[in-house]
Amino acid sequence: MQQPPNQPPFDQPGQEPPFHPHSPQGYQQPPMQQFPQAQPLKKKRRRWLLITIIAAVVIFGCIIFSTGFHDIGKATPAALSTSEPTHQAAPTNTPASTAPPAPPSVQYPPKTEADLHGLAVHGDANAIHEFHSETVGLAGVCPQSKRLVIVDSGVKGQQLAEDVLAYFYAQRLENPCGSIVFAYYTQAEANDPNGGAYTAGRVMLNVTDSSGSLNTDPNASNLKRTITLDTGGFDANQEYVVSY
Repeated sequence: MQQPPNQPPFDQPGQEPPFHPHSPQGYQQPPMQQFPQAQPLKKKRRRWLLITIIAAVVIFGCIIFSTGFHDIGKATPAALSTSEPTHQAAPTNTPASTAPPAPPSVQYPPKTEADLHGLAVHGDANAIHEFHSETVGLAGVCPQSKRLVIVDSGVKGQQLAEDVLAYFYAQRLENPCGSIVFAYYTQAEANDPNGGAYTAGRVMLNVTDSSGSLNTDPNASNLKRTITLDTGGFDANQEYVVSY
């Protein structure tokens, strides 16, 4: 049976098939066309998924917070006190003000080697002005140093002893062979042909060996030293002898 012209087939959408009363099927409803699902459904699913994730994060955070707060509530006072370090000022070791050490005691007139060094500590070696130096004694074997010096006219007594001893030790005249220092107030006194003896003072070191003789060995041991200190002229009778 042929379809009437200018009519679309029965299975095209939007066309109703003609009624055939003699057809065993009669009127047949054409099949429904399948349309794609609407987009709003996908948006709803995404929205619910996002809400679910946010809710899970919030619930998890609440659990953690409540657990930590509960642990803090159970903490002992000692634990709470150590949770935050206390900043205490570091103790400052302030050194106690100490006075400078006192110089050695001065014993004048001197009686021991320590007394001689004590006087030298208080003396001023720069107050002694040397104008002549020579070597005497056994030259080349055990030489002795001889020095001629000048001091101010006002330097006498203990002050003279301190200054001339300061010079003596500063020049390292305490040696195994002996030495001597003559002090004057003017250089002309030393050159006086009628005198020439010291006028201000003297320091003389004699060194003897174990037999009591003057030492001639610069490397000898068991030596005895005798220092004669004059704080006046050769005839002033201000002579002090110290042996050690």
